[in-house]
Amino acid sequence: MIFKLLVFVVVVFIVYTLFFKTSRGVVEQPKKKKRKDKKIDGDTMVECAKCSVFVSEKEAIIKDGKFFCSRECAGLK
Repeated sequence: MIFKLLVFVVVVFIVYTLFFKTSRGVVEQPKKKKRKDKKIDGDTMVECAKCSVFVSEKEAIIKDGKFFCSRECAGLK
C-alpha cells in the first residue's frame, strides 16, 4: 500500500514538473522586434521631388538621386 502511494506521488511530481516547470522559472522578456519586422511588405513609400505624390520605392523612378513618381515628373521621354 505504501509502495503504491509512493509511486503515485512520484508520478504526480513528474507530471507537475513537466507541465508547470516554465511557470516557475525566470520570466523571459519579449524579444524586441527588429526594424525589418516593422515593414509590412518591405516596401517604403517615397515622395516625388516634383509633385509631392507618394509612390512605393519599387515603382519610383530615380534621377540624380531624387525620387519621381512618373517619367513626366522626372523629365524623361
